[in-house]
Amino acid sequence: MKTAKLVSVFALCFLCAGWALGQGFNAGSVYPMEFSIYGGVASSDAEKDINGVKTDFGGGGFSAGFTGLGFINDYLAAGLDFSYLNNGYGKSIDLDGVNTDFRMERYRPLFLTKVYLLAPSKSKISIYVPLGAGLEFARITKRIKHNNDDKQYDTLAGFALSAGLGAEINFYNSTFVAFEGRYNWARFIGSNDYDLSHAGGFAAAVKFGIRFDSNYDFWD
Repeated sequence: MKTAKLVSVFALCFLCAGWALGQGFNAGSVYPMEFSIYGGVASSDAEKDINGVKTDFGGGGFSAGFTGLGFINDYLAAGLDFSYLNNGYGKSIDLDGVNTDFRMERYRPLFLTKVYLLAPSKSKISIYVPLGAGLEFARITKRIKHNNDDKQYDTLAGFALSAGLGAEINFYNSTFVAFEGRYNWARFIGSNDYDLSHAGGFAAAVKFGIRFDSNYDFWD
């Protein structure tokens, strides 16, 4: 419950900040504001040797997020994005004679830009590249099999980068659906129990969005 509340507070703050940032970009402009929510699947490629055993920190899981952007021109939008990625438990290993696995959860506030190859004002189907930079806060869960109540946690923080490719289908001038894939990378700072210095992983999501103050007439 605490995690859900924290995610909601972060999401609200970053959507509001994205709106304010977009308003600054769009002052006196005819270009629209854009808000979207998304969800999908996620994976982790974070690995580390523990006591000589190759260990996966996460496997396959899910992702969700919120975005608020302001268009600067027909080909560029910028704002803020907040995402949560639960990479699920990785492959079980025999660690000191105990069957053990690890899960990584990732919270990512990012400054995000969308660079359009086919601008929304030019096409009902728009191709774009999302590029993001910001922070990552992660939590690693260690689970001992056959004793699910015996869990240990370690928290990490660092710098985050994101890049990908997406396609939007624009409906009714102000709404759109998008399909997007990203690679999410982070460099952690400070010490942690597993001496994990970085983490990566892919995420694929479906996005539902709405634009305000838009002069784009896709279907007229």
